[in-house]
Amino acid sequence: MPIVEQAQAILDLKSLELPPAPRVLSIAVEPTVDTDGENALRVYVVTPDDTQESELRGGNVMQLKRAIHQRLIDEGIELFPYVFLRTESERREELEEARH
Repeated sequence: MPIVEQAQAILDLKSLELPPAPRVLSIAVEPTVDTDGENALRVYVVTPDDTQESELRGGNVMQLKRAIHQRLIDEGIELFPYVFLRTESERREELEEARH
């Protein structure tokens, strides 16, 4: 199984210990290459459109990113996860733009 598919399966919402806020609807994993030319992961964390800006700051976001990174390491995936937070509509727009 390719590493991106493995990472996607590992980052199942039911298996992650995420903070109560922001509420996470889904996680999508894509391959990427960092600025040093190393393989990495682009991890999109999708939240509801009504997510408050205050939920996307501080300890909750750090805990969310740490949970993702730790889960990948625990399962033997050493690629660095670049985590991006998006609302449902932001992610939908990105996907539509990528298709054109």
